[in-house]
Amino acid sequence: MQKLIGALLGVLISITTFAQDPSKEGSSALSALFYKAETYRITGRSELAKEAYTMLLAQDPEHETALYQLARIYFTENNFFEAEQLLATGTSAYPENQWMWRLQAVNARQLGDMATALSSYEALMVLRPDQPEYVQDALQSALAAGNSEKALTFLSTLEQLYGDGPEIVQQKMEIHLRNNDAKAAEKVLKQAMKDYPQRVEYRGLAAQFYDANGKAKKAEKILRAAVEDFPQNAPIAMELARVLQAKDQLDESMYYLERALVLPGMSLKDKGPVLLSLWETAKKDPSMQPMTDRAWAATKEIHEGEGAYYLLEGERLIFEGEFSQSVLMYLEAIERGFNTPEVYTQVAELCRQTDQDGIALEVLRTMASEFSENMEVLSYVAFSFYDRSWWEDCAQIAMESAPKALDDETQKWFYNLAGTAYFSQDSIELGVKAYELSLEIERDAAALNNLAWELGKRGLELEQALALTEESNEKSALEATYLDTWAWVLYKMGKYPEAQAKMVLALQLQRTAPDATLYKHAADIEKALGNEEKAQEYRDKAKELKGK
Repeated sequence: MQKLIGALLGVLISITTFAQDPSKEGSSALSALFYKAETYRITGRSELAKEAYTMLLAQDPEHETALYQLARIYFTENNFFEAEQLLATGTSAYPENQWMWRLQAVNARQLGDMATALSSYEALMVLRPDQPEYVQDALQSALAAGNSEKALTFLSTLEQLYGDGPEIVQQKMEIHLRNNDAKAAEKVLKQAMKDYPQRVEYRGLAAQFYDANGKAKKAEKILRAAVEDFPQNAPIAMELARVLQAKDQLDESMYYLERALVLPGMSLKDKGPVLLSLWETAKKDPSMQPMTDRAWAATKEIHEGEGAYYLLEGERLIFEGEFSQSVLMYLEAIERGFNTPEVYTQVAELCRQTDQDGIALEVLRTMASEFSENMEVLSYVAFSFYDRSWWEDCAQIAMESAPKALDDETQKWFYNLAGTAYFSQDSIELGVKAYELSLEIERDAAALNNLAWELGKRGLELEQALALTEESNEKSALEATYLDTWAWVLYKMGKYPEAQAKMVLALQLQRTAPDATLYKHAADIEKALGNEEKAQEYRDKAKELKGK
């Protein structure tokens, strides 16, 4: 029952599954237009299909296929209001057409019209009693619409189909509690416990219900009886431990906590935080260490084959400061299926702390391959390569990722990063190409400056570099770094007096955050002008700043 209801909860009607029964239309004056519309739709020419279906409806406002297919096209375009009007006509004119009702239900959900969604699913329940997923859809719509009476009716229908189960009982209780009817919720719970005395889940629900309603003694009584009746049940022991801890009955709480941790039946998702908390506590209170060791040993015995176990071990080793060993645990978790971006990122960051560059490089490359369409992951990988000065990988991933980005800012960022990486390898032609691709998107001051600087410092394409730095300074006037680039390009061109003028202004603008590089450049310019005394003054300032 539990699995089946869970599966029903996961039912999502995709518009791509909608089909249309074969058309009932025979030979008529509309046939040519109808088949033209269908041809356009089937071949993906939706705009032409819309025009043809609209023409059909102008001649026959209740044309069944045209109503459905035009509404379907509008739905896929997120034009839900247009679809709504067509579907209202369609369901009224063709109440036996389940596809029309299904599309109306899903379209109404998108509009937040849960009342229409509910009535549509009710119609489908009548039309297709052999498809119980419509009952679950109706239940969810009734809950969303705040119609508790109908929600309870649908739960009863599911109960008749599949029998009782903790999930249905819990849903019934939630509906009553939503209506501030705690007595009705309690009645549902008591009946379930009476009908199924051997179902421990109902005891747990009862304890949580009474504890939440200020009846801790009653909750404790139920749980104590439950652990006696079900001594091998870990979750019920954990619940009793929690209730006893809240009452400061710590010794007894620890007893039941250990029982919960050493028995099978609880997932590592539930156990993990408790085990880690115990480990931290044991470090401060050695008397807790024996119990902690027993709990961890039992956990290893029960869960060692699971990938989640290695994640847990990885976390514990981090607490211990054993970062290199923690990396191995995370890698094992990845091998066992926990290959999520979060786990890969954790490994990469741990490798940074432990100088395990070889592993980090392989992990980052794998991330880029495994999540090649995830812009957030690709950005992280590209920046990680940049941050570690792994220029070849940085340039490659940045250039490959840029065209995939959906927004201009992200594309520019990737191209600029690639440009920096290429120039850092002295791959001049590729570096220029990367920056030019960025500038095609936007003539950004920073990108203009960076390309001008890379060319200028190498003495390459100086006329182009001069034009770039002039444009950069026009876009962002009085920026010390950009003025420095301008001065340096002029210096490389042998235009020393002009370079001196730009550099004096740059030094004035950066006094609040002086940069040794600017003073070094200023010294070279003054030396070229024969001003050795001034050049030495600038060199001394640069040394002073580097020494800080």
